[in-house]
Amino acid sequence: MAGQAEKQQGIEYTIYTYAMKKDGAQSQGTLTEMGQALSQAEQLLASKKYCKVEVKQKYFDKKQNRDINTTLKVYESKRIPLILIIAVFAVMLCAGAGTGYFMAHR
Repeated sequence: MAGQAEKQQGIEYTIYTYAMKKDGAQSQGTLTEMGQALSQAEQLLASKKYCKVEVKQKYFDKKQNRDINTTLKVYESKRIPLILIIAVFAVMLCAGAGTGYFMAHR
């Protein structure tokens, strides 16, 4: 029943995706049911094509006589920065080399 109320009030949910290349947001379409919009956003993030997916809600406020735009939900992938991976690898490499040196000179 919530879907019918959303349609009657004119609530729209737009999904925006942000690619890994940081080209800016791309609209993936507009839906009228919140559940479908959130589900589609989760699927888009799971595809690993995007680093961030946002669901924005838009509706008309009759009292203020204007459109209201809000960010309903933001999904972001938990990527480890490349510099952190390199730093951890360098520490492990140095620790391994040091251990080998001390083992050889015992």
